[in-house]
Amino acid sequence: MSQTQGAAAYTGMPNAEESWQVSGGARVTLRAVRHTDRSGLRAFIDGLSLESRYYRYLTGGRVADTIIESFIGYRPDRDVAVVLTSPSPDGEETIIGKAEYVVNAEGVADLAVVVADGWQGKGLGRRLIQRLQNIARTRKLRGMRGDVLSENRRMLAIMRECGFSARRNPEDSFLHEVSLTLGAPAPAHPGRLTPQWLPADWFAAN
Repeated sequence: MSQTQGAAAYTGMPNAEESWQVSGGARVTLRAVRHTDRSGLRAFIDGLSLESRYYRYLTGGRVADTIIESFIGYRPDRDVAVVLTSPSPDGEETIIGKAEYVVNAEGVADLAVVVADGWQGKGLGRRLIQRLQNIARTRKLRGMRGDVLSENRRMLAIMRECGFSARRNPEDSFLHEVSLTLGAPAPAHPGRLTPQWLPADWFAAN
């Protein structure tokens, strides 16, 4: 991947954008969500496969408009909401991914990420998670957490690769809680990031 523009590791500046090229030559752009993104977000969510929609929203049906409104209406002084876009054939943007975190009273960011099915396997989910980590560190948050369906082993593997620990939710066996204490970036341990009980194809980036 070759980054061509952006604000130092995407620090969360309101107008910052970051653009890079993925495998195959396609170019994608990461930017803050806008109020004008409503229709684009609806098309993006409706275009997700039943599996991807279930993994992210716990439903295979239509996702409520209030979910989109809450994403657009985030608190920019505390929370983060970004979209990943790609140019469409007519020259317009197409939303191909979204990521967010919401900060709770303890100063911990609750994060969520989803990438369009046709763009999975290109490292985009991993990169979105890492950008949220960078922003959270810049804002001096205490940590990050999230809930992942226990059957979504690909996402659990990606979260572990990004430094998160994972444990089964004691109150809901269908969920794993992933968490990360923020501070200096942890050194990479490639060998530790590939649990032997997961098939190799589960390690394609989301």
